[in-house]
Amino acid sequence: MSPRILDKESLHARELELLDTALSIIEKEGVAGLNMDKLAACVPYSKGTIYNHFNSKEDLLTGICCQGMRILTDLFSKAGTFAGSTRERIMAQNLAYLLYALLYPNRFLLVISVMSPTLFERTSEQRREEIQTLETELLETVLTIVDESIANGDFTLPVHMDRKQVAFANWSTSFGTIALLSHDTESCECRRGLSIGRELFNSINLILDGLKWKPLSSEIDSAALIQQLLDEIFIKERLMLESKGINLDLSAPTVAEKNPLKIMNNI
Repeated sequence: MSPRILDKESLHARELELLDTALSIIEKEGVAGLNMDKLAACVPYSKGTIYNHFNSKEDLLTGICCQGMRILTDLFSKAGTFAGSTRERIMAQNLAYLLYALLYPNRFLLVISVMSPTLFERTSEQRREEIQTLETELLETVLTIVDESIANGDFTLPVHMDRKQVAFANWSTSFGTIALLSHDTESCECRRGLSIGRELFNSINLILDGLKWKPLSSEIDSAALIQQLLDEIFIKERLMLESKGINLDLSAPTVAEKNPLKIMNNI
């Protein structure tokens, strides 16, 4: 009997099933606990079938990362629909990034492993092109707001920086703040009493004020803005957070410390 030929939609559904199963293994055992044999034992497909979709564990991890980037791009696009100033929309994107990190902690942390040269070079060419395309789409959502802010006078590009460097400063500040406050903050004196939500927007406001991006933080009620975004733009995500017991009230430490991002094992 000849093998059954699956249509494109069925192949895509099977690939999603493999990705979701691999992520569930990571959530239970960390990245080090994932391998192709273990994945094959958890799905109704042979190891050969799995290799038809992913040529290595590294390729599989990059596939999970691509899934996450699509989720994040959708959240960034949603942030861009907010009818506020360019600065408020940049803050909305930072909120989107925080929501992504809190709701999908393993996806958030996986990107650092996937983009390491050792892992990335073991990924298929198709998957490398896919993640680079997604990175470009994600960056463009930020650059669009940067360009608008320059055009309308909210922001003047420093002579020593280009628009991509501005976007990078914003991203690196967000990622660093979230990652540093993603686990037990009481074990480190310099992080004691700090919370992810409040400190993220303190840091972002510091960067934007330094760039003289109008309106300045002294002219914005950041806590009220974040609450408005949660109530109007990110309703679904707010409800998901609440179901996890996480509160993003910026006037006090969040409950996020009690729901830390899971730190994955080394690959």
